[in-house]
Amino acid sequence: MASPLRREDATLPADLRDALTRSRLAGAVSNLAGVEVLEFSSDWWDGQSHGPCLIVRGGRRHRLLRVVETGGEAVVVPFDGRTAGRWIAQRRTPGSSGLGIPGPRSAGDVVVDAAGDVQTCATPTCGALLPVGYEGDCPVCGGDGVAGVGGAGVVGVRDEKSTATGARTAGSSTSK
Repeated sequence: MASPLRREDATLPADLRDALTRSRLAGAVSNLAGVEVLEFSSDWWDGQSHGPCLIVRGGRRHRLLRVVETGGEAVVVPFDGRTAGRWIAQRRTPGSSGLGIPGPRSAGDVVVDAAGDVQTCATPTCGALLPVGYEGDCPVCGGDGVAGVGGAGVVGVRDEKSTATGARTAGSSTSK
């Protein structure tokens, strides 16, 4: 079979793409004084990906430079492939999320000391921290005692302590 007929003046889509890319990259450096466009490569390897590259001569010392597109922007990088790849890789690294380590507390912050500023519920199975001088039922376990009155559910300071295994001492039913 014969190849399909093609007009001689018709351009291929890749040629049109390359022409538009070249003009976009050339436009990015057109405002610089004394820039001379030397070559265009549609498939330059920067160490991480293939992309279009425009080679120009310019700058203060009239050096060879590359104009590449990364992150939607045209960037001028050194001509050396390794150095250019490092510059582009540095631009591709994700930025900070804005979250960091919080700073030290200011002097006006309120700090609660659990040993002196609160009392615990007297119910053996409840460990609710309540304000000093709290009277009434425990809001956590619902104990029905009043501070200063003996019985279960009384809010106050306990004399018993728990060990590392959770066993209670000094008046607990499990102590011997």
